[in-house]
Amino acid sequence: MRTVFIAVLASLLLALPLLAQENAAGEIKNISELYRKGQFSDAVIKATGLLARPALSKSDSILTIRWLSKALAMNDQADMSQQYLATLVKIDPNTDFDGDKEPSLFRKVWFKFAGETKFVPGQRQNKLSVAVVEFDNGSFQDADKVKNVGIGIAAMLRYDLESSGAVYSPSREHFNYVLDELKLSQTELADKDQKLQVGKVIGAQNFIFGTFFNMPSNKFRIDARVIETETTLPKKQFTIEGKASDIGKLTVDLTKQILAYFSVEAEAIKKAGANIPNVNLAALNEYSRGVAYEEKGQMDLAKKAYAEAIKISPSFALAKDRQQRVELEQKSDNQ
Repeated sequence: MRTVFIAVLASLLLALPLLAQENAAGEIKNISELYRKGQFSDAVIKATGLLARPALSKSDSILTIRWLSKALAMNDQADMSQQYLATLVKIDPNTDFDGDKEPSLFRKVWFKFAGETKFVPGQRQNKLSVAVVEFDNGSFQDADKVKNVGIGIAAMLRYDLESSGAVYSPSREHFNYVLDELKLSQTELADKDQKLQVGKVIGAQNFIFGTFFNMPSNKFRIDARVIETETTLPKKQFTIEGKASDIGKLTVDLTKQILAYFSVEAEAIKKAGANIPNVNLAALNEYSRGVAYEEKGQMDLAKKAYAEAIKISPSFALAKDRQQRVELEQKSDNQ
């Protein structure tokens, strides 16, 4: 009987850490849900309480601090958010956040923290860094109607390049943040030298500039060129042409050519564009309009544009990310 009791007790003791992990996972999920609902104060309270537990695992601590730092920033507690970010990067040197996905209050805290501490995520250090900036409009047809599409082409290329796993590409938001810090205007950024100046600040080794052409009969062309940031010398020119209804496929094909130029391994090139929906010009145009509205602070119009982009192309992940971000921005404003 005693042997049976000891065996049962031992099994219970072995199960306790697993139960604790399951409980922590459930609470972390609850914290993330509170954050997404815009209940930032509640998320801060829950996360702080969870971190106070002595048995919390390292992986659970990392997840909890990520959500806590984000919730603090959204709760207008930027200094506390930065303090937790400092703790987070010590525990996880690979910590990173995508400025295209994060709402403004948090991404500004993250960019400021990274700039002041000179922190570079470990996983970026062995990657090629390629900045992609908004493409110019050289269209022959409906030029005014597609005037913002250069934003979307740059976003798709960035997304495709990063999906290879071999490239880090700074977000548009990071550019805009540095613009503010350097007291440069969007007009000044139109100058190539100013773009390269910003690129040096954010650690981009290479730039991709380009022009797009919307043409009659559903034809579409993208010209792109690679420029080395340090020397400002053009290194390679690319041209790709196809159907406007296949613009997502065009950006993937262009990405693969660019990766091949940089001698990226074939396996990584294969990953670029994998599982990425074939977005058409109409969807990309709505997405680009949404970004332009966001940057003017017209969040309702931005949300409508993203919704239209998703309606046209239901698997458009970039538009879904932006739509969620705008919703968080609005919940923060309504606190």
